[in-house]
Amino acid sequence: MKQDRSRRTHALVLDAAAAEFAAHGFARTNLQIVARHTGLTKGAVYGHFSSKEALADELVRLFEECWGDLLRSAEQSATAPAAGLRTLLLELTRHVQEDVRFTAGLRLASEEARATGETPAFIAGLGDTIARLVRSAQEHGVVDPALDADAVSRLLLALVLGMHQITSTAAADPTPQQVLALWDLTLLLIRPAAD
Repeated sequence: MKQDRSRRTHALVLDAAAAEFAAHGFARTNLQIVARHTGLTKGAVYGHFSSKEALADELVRLFEECWGDLLRSAEQSATAPAAGLRTLLLELTRHVQEDVRFTAGLRLASEEARATGETPAFIAGLGDTIARLVRSAQEHGVVDPALDADAVSRLLLALVLGMHQITSTAAADPTPQQVLALWDLTLLLIRPAAD
């Protein structure tokens, strides 16, 4: 019983911290506000996480775990690479819209990479996954083999990251239908020309 309550409180603290980190970033997140959102004292929050850094680290770890799962899932669709790319775009957009822990981890990982002047590892992994799927799509005749696979990969990477920006800053999040409309338009542009 006590362990269940502790797990629920742990999750409550993570969710409250995630909402703050997603909205304000690391520097502007205040643990007193996190505590207020949970109904706990600041000391009780520290009972679950030793510092703001520990909270941020846990959210980044959860984000990276989820991100890796999404990329592996997309890569498993090698025989249907266009479907894998489509699913990846939709799932990333869905996570940003619906999963505050994912969104917080994404923001925190991005901030950390910007602070060090490096490309975030998760973006490099996404770029590599997209590039493999584009090459597979070219081999399967879904993407025009005359197109530069790296250029197509960068275009699709920009689409995925752009959907994140639209999703995280727009007053009205894009609907799955809007995301699919962009995807369908992109496929029209990169498919092989009809003979």
